[in-house]
Amino acid sequence: MLAGLIIARDEVVPADRLVDCVWGDEPPTSANGALQAYVSHLRRRLEPDATARHRGGVIARAGPGYALRLPPDAVDAWAFEAAVEAAAGLPPADAVCTLEPALRMWQGPAYADYAMEPWAEAEAARLTELRAVARERLLATRLELGEAQLVTGELEALVNEDPLREERWRLLALALYRAHRQAAALAALRRARQVLADELGVDPGPALRSLEAEVLAQSPGLDVPTIARTDGATQRVPRPRTPDGLVDREREMEVLRAMVDDLEEGRPGCLLVEGPSGIGKTRLLDELRRLAVGAGVWVRSARSSSLEQDFDWGVVRQLLGAGADESVGRDERFAALRGLCEVTTKLADDAPFVLCIDDVQWCDEASLQFLAYLVRRLEGLPVLVVLAVRTGETHRADDLLAELAGNEAVSVLHPAPLTEQGTAALVADRLGPGADTFVATCHRMTSGNPLLLRQLLRALADQGVPPDTAHVDTVRAVGSRAITSLVTLRLRRMPATVTAVAHAVAVLGPLADLVTVAELAQHSEEDVAAALDVLARSEILLDGQPLDFVNPLVRDAIHADIPAGERALLHERMNRRLKSSSSQPGHAGVPRS
Repeated sequence: MLAGLIIARDEVVPADRLVDCVWGDEPPTSANGALQAYVSHLRRRLEPDATARHRGGVIARAGPGYALRLPPDAVDAWAFEAAVEAAAGLPPADAVCTLEPALRMWQGPAYADYAMEPWAEAEAARLTELRAVARERLLATRLELGEAQLVTGELEALVNEDPLREERWRLLALALYRAHRQAAALAALRRARQVLADELGVDPGPALRSLEAEVLAQSPGLDVPTIARTDGATQRVPRPRTPDGLVDREREMEVLRAMVDDLEEGRPGCLLVEGPSGIGKTRLLDELRRLAVGAGVWVRSARSSSLEQDFDWGVVRQLLGAGADESVGRDERFAALRGLCEVTTKLADDAPFVLCIDDVQWCDEASLQFLAYLVRRLEGLPVLVVLAVRTGETHRADDLLAELAGNEAVSVLHPAPLTEQGTAALVADRLGPGADTFVATCHRMTSGNPLLLRQLLRALADQGVPPDTAHVDTVRAVGSRAITSLVTLRLRRMPATVTAVAHAVAVLGPLADLVTVAELAQHSEEDVAAALDVLARSEILLDGQPLDFVNPLVRDAIHADIPAGERALLHERMNRRLKSSSSQPGHAGVPRS
């Protein structure tokens, strides 16, 4: 029902259409009454601080149906669309800083839960197309800013994803030409012509034909001004930093600068940036790219995805593009690894470069084998391999990840949580100078996790909460709602037993111990112990005793996400255990802890 209301934006959705969304061709006998119950439940979830009498500001009754009344930035799809529209009128540097965070809002296909529902198909298709346009526009804008070498790998991945979109072929050929790879640019245009002929029976459109003529003529109009380097001066990057300031990362930045300096002098290296979700690994990779581009070193980037682990060589193709095709087509894995190593060596003969891979915990096994194979053969090769891996995520190739981490040639960087001083800097950036108690509460509630802190501060700013002592108690209430989706998304990827154990620990609070959790979750103590290990490795629970969540906001988010019926059942089981314990002679009535 919520999805149906969001798709309609602030328009009134008739009740019969909502009934069709929820139940399709098999509505219950009392569909209107059931629909009203759904409305009531949604209002309680969306307006938890309002009394029953005053609810209805978010989901309003209007004529024959209901309408959703929310600001444009309250729904990620709406905020994404607004950002894409806003970027169209901005200078290139500002457009990049608008589009990048907007695209990071995507965490999967639009309306994936309703992929087969006719009422959601049109909106899902519209948002998917808008995302495709935004990705192309972002890379086109980065090309304007002189990042041809940086975006070639990403454009190859986009072309492979949808080879019938001519704009992607145009951008790829243009990037290759600006990266001084004229032959590769012409080869890309020939591939585009062949694909369009084979799949659609048509010739390339005017944009591709015009580009091919300009490449053959080496038209000066295809070039962009290069950024001159000034010896002895701090090298500036081709575009500004992202809006959020970088704090508490002096040690990490020193490591990144040293590795880029070594690469400039022809020395290879491998850096593994390791840490829990939200600690800032991706942000450090962004800073590394900026340092490299500022030093005149080109970068090839890739990002693994949990949805693409089963596709062999997916990350390699993002990194090496067309250069990988011949090698990965070989039947024998070892021969493919040697071929890819040769491709990398040939690229390094032209100039030093960086291979930058994010979310390695989701890397396909074949690509991870190549990275492990390459890292052992970096001696004398001016290549810097930088990998970011999220701890706590299971991977079918954990032995390869362990081999990389244990290689003495690999430097490992563990970004630390923000200090209270760093928290104060971000509070001041978002809300203005904060009172000591307000800053301390923000730090305690998020345990210094940068992502959770930024989510919290964004929610506080949206609600106009001032950072003073009088609003300290507001931090937890606002924060738990702000991070619920981040936490519960990770939990829902885990087995049902692990989710049930997390719910039991959230309900029990300080009373939680293994035996009590097993009784509430109704699983064996052995299964509960294994689930607790998974939750600890995933940085949801602290590792050790007593059982507790990594910070209060995570506990609140998981507790709030427990379905009402399951929560009532867990409380009833807990009450029965308390009564049973208190009835035993000499027992204080509190479960062991």
